[in-house]
Amino acid sequence: MALLSLLALAAPLTLLPAPTAAPPPQDEAEIIAQERAQADLLRRRGALGEALEITDLLLEDGYEGAPTLALRARIRFDQGQLERALDTAREALALATDDAERALAALEVARVLERTGRADEALREIEAARDGEPFLAPGAVPEHAWLYVGLHDALGDREGAARFARSGSATDPAPSDWRALLAKARCQRRVGMLSAASRTLVAADDAARAADGVEPEVLTELGELYFEAEREIDARGKRSAGGLFNEALEIRPGYEDALLAKFELHRFNRRRRSQSPEEILTELFAVRPDSIRGLVAATFADLQDGRLVAVRDHLRRLAELAPGRRDVRTAEAALAWVEHRRDDCAAILEELLAPAPLDSAPERRIGRSLSELYRFGEAVDFLRAAVQRDPLDYEAWTQLGKALANTGDEDGAREALEKAEEAAKGRRDAFRTNLALVLDRMSTKHRIASYGSLSFSWQPDAAEVLETYLVPFYEEARQELSQRYGYTPGTTRISIFRDLGDFSVRSVGFEGFPALGVCFGPVVTAVSPLSGLRGSFSWARTGFHEFSHVVHLGLSNNRCPRWITEGLATWEEVARDATWTRNMRRDLVDAYENDDLIPLRELNRAFRGPRILFGYYQGGLLCEMLIDEYGFSPMVDLLRAFDLGMDLDQAFAKTFELTPEEVDARFREFVEARIDGLRVEPIWTTKKVRLLQLRLSDEPPADGAERARWADDWTTVAYGSWQQGRTIDAQRALRVLAEAGAEPTRAMFLRAEMELTGGDRAAARRLLERAVEAGGRDVRSLVILSQLQLEQGRLDEAEDTLELAVEAFPGFPDGPRAPELLLADLKRRQGEADAAMRWTERWLEWEAGEYDARIEVAQWHGRKGRWEEAARLYEEANQVDMFRRDLHLAWAEALEELGRHREAARELRVALAVPARLDPDHVEIATEGGMPALPLGAAGGDGGLPAGALGQIPPDQLKPLPLTPEERAEIQESIARNLEAAGDEEGAKRAREAAKADGE
Repeated sequence: MALLSLLALAAPLTLLPAPTAAPPPQDEAEIIAQERAQADLLRRRGALGEALEITDLLLEDGYEGAPTLALRARIRFDQGQLERALDTAREALALATDDAERALAALEVARVLERTGRADEALREIEAARDGEPFLAPGAVPEHAWLYVGLHDALGDREGAARFARSGSATDPAPSDWRALLAKARCQRRVGMLSAASRTLVAADDAARAADGVEPEVLTELGELYFEAEREIDARGKRSAGGLFNEALEIRPGYEDALLAKFELHRFNRRRRSQSPEEILTELFAVRPDSIRGLVAATFADLQDGRLVAVRDHLRRLAELAPGRRDVRTAEAALAWVEHRRDDCAAILEELLAPAPLDSAPERRIGRSLSELYRFGEAVDFLRAAVQRDPLDYEAWTQLGKALANTGDEDGAREALEKAEEAAKGRRDAFRTNLALVLDRMSTKHRIASYGSLSFSWQPDAAEVLETYLVPFYEEARQELSQRYGYTPGTTRISIFRDLGDFSVRSVGFEGFPALGVCFGPVVTAVSPLSGLRGSFSWARTGFHEFSHVVHLGLSNNRCPRWITEGLATWEEVARDATWTRNMRRDLVDAYENDDLIPLRELNRAFRGPRILFGYYQGGLLCEMLIDEYGFSPMVDLLRAFDLGMDLDQAFAKTFELTPEEVDARFREFVEARIDGLRVEPIWTTKKVRLLQLRLSDEPPADGAERARWADDWTTVAYGSWQQGRTIDAQRALRVLAEAGAEPTRAMFLRAEMELTGGDRAAARRLLERAVEAGGRDVRSLVILSQLQLEQGRLDEAEDTLELAVEAFPGFPDGPRAPELLLADLKRRQGEADAAMRWTERWLEWEAGEYDARIEVAQWHGRKGRWEEAARLYEEANQVDMFRRDLHLAWAEALEELGRHREAARELRVALAVPARLDPDHVEIATEGGMPALPLGAAGGDGGLPAGALGQIPPDQLKPLPLTPEERAEIQESIARNLEAAGDEEGAKRAREAAKADGE
């Protein structure tokens, strides 16, 4: 906030006698005032060097008055030169000749002292400087009131700060004085008068525009007000907080207040992707390397991301710059708690809270940090203490609601969120609102079913089917993982969400979270097989992944970095079932070739940004590398090391005798081996292309190896430029290669792509064939060539080309353009159904979430009498969508053929239990004329709308097609037959009685 600022080192102030020189002539005084005004305007526009030059000239001309020196102190302050700013401000105070000049200088002295953590010293110096004179009048001048608000807030004196804020709110500034209006608005905001503050800020903006133009200070304050009032809930008629911060930064680049406000905004809402929070802080530190507030923000962000080494570095620097700040001491307390130095944490809190017993901020900030680290149980204690200290701390209540929900106390969470809503007094919060609504919906729509140490929250209409598979699956996962890790978790709640928005909000507070499950420790959230993603993912893979987290977090008491638990869970997926691979090898190629693998120290942060999915994948590969080399047990040791409070460096040194940098180097070699043999042109980053352009010469080297590398690099420049839409740069790079007589096959592939884009398909085909004949292999280019060959009816050549594409990149993740699927389609066209099924089955090895193709291949195996293969594929299909009656009947047939009669009976029972309205194979869409439409879809992918559309159609437009009594009786007879074969005479008898009842 602008009028609150820094606090440096000051000895008690002694006032020098006022100068006795005669005042300058009136016109000269006006000129000097105009020069100072110009310098201040330049300062407010970020031109600090130019502003300082004006004050240099004034001082050289002998105008060393207090106003010039006070302005110079403010410029030094904005430059981050706090000691020099303090010295200059004190000099200005010593030269002040009247109350106005003393007030101006005292503001600057206090600004520096407050920023550096010495607010008490600032108050003492102001009192000494006043010496009974009323030159600071908070009851009349809003800037002075805001100064006292900041100083008392910095001391944790919330009552005193509120008192001065009320005083400033009652002032009546002139309509043309934007500075006074801004200070008044800040006071109003401080006491919760948000609507009044908004009106005052609009008036301040109008006054500023009428004077020197739009003021970044006003825009930033208005943005902060909107963020506080709305917290990312769309407020019609108001400019967005982010837009206001960006506008302020356009006028004043590098403006600290705006950058810090923008950082908080982007940290709060992960969906904002224009800049990561870390990039925003990097921008700030480029301008002000020792920004105290920036370092505090970085400290808490790094603490919440588990980057303890960086936290210690920041705190060491802050101990030099501002050791007495309460937020710095709070960060030290939080780190002490994380490092298991509980006594140190308690001592710091006692030091902070003894003189400020009503200040809930320290406990709230520690609690929030622990919550961000997924240490929700520990967070609850601090957050309860915070709300007891200040029952009106709505942010603490909100954080308490989140922590309680994630420890399984959903009733307590709803109560805390209600308290937050009351305490917020009209301040809205998207996270709080979203979470409260979802918890309310869960309380009315979901039912909780308990099975020993496991309990499930789900909608009752699907409970019978979900229970059949999820309960034994999670019980087996719990037993298997507990044995492997040597740790058995306690009670666990698994919440299954049919609505994707509800799942996302319950998991992270906002919609759009790109995951299928989340684990908070004793609480797991997961997407239902009936969600809008129906038929496209494996609920079993998700469940096994998330339950492994239950073990990891329990074993480490929620203290391991997120990348390790995510990495281990991703490794567990593939270890359990090879088809559960995430198949992000294309992304891995791109990251490796662009030198963009995520460093170990930064990997935790990837889970907050756009690379979250790659973070899962890379974490899994890192764990695979470590397990391959050291075995599994050291990974358990690593989890225990984090439980003991070790940081990344300490834990890896103890467990593997490696530094993070050494792990990075080994991982690069591991990735190189992993992608060896995969042939696909990477998607090149702008950074990679620019770096190559800067160092590449147009003239090729004479040495053969260097010449080949030179040609390869120029091809990368050409390809990257083409991918990024810079056609001229791509053409120039190809021209350089042509003039040198060098044309790698990659360059031929690119030229072919450019010809194809230009519409010359024949030229494209010829270039592609030349490149392939020369040994070029790129899966995308080979697929394109195969399609061009098919256009000419050259089926055999297209088949050969597609087989080369499979060799170049087996299981290439390009949806319907995957080479295996194209080969399957080609074989169908050639009438070779068996070959088509074999190619489809090869593709399924890489795609766990495909339902229809699994059913199709399973049916093929069944027709051939290969019941074991059929049963396996039906089981995998069930792990995608269990709400398909025909699937269970077909699976039951395969199981019966294999003599697995109890399992066959189970599937027949589920066929009876699947609600017809949830089964896309047995639901019709009613038309206006009353005639039913075709079924939504069938087990082989035939039919109209996909299964995922089922939840999008209003129930009153759906006509379920339930089993007839005769069909039910027939299934009951089949159940009886299988139970009888399994030796369950009593069960068989009950089934026959049910069949008889259905038949009647």
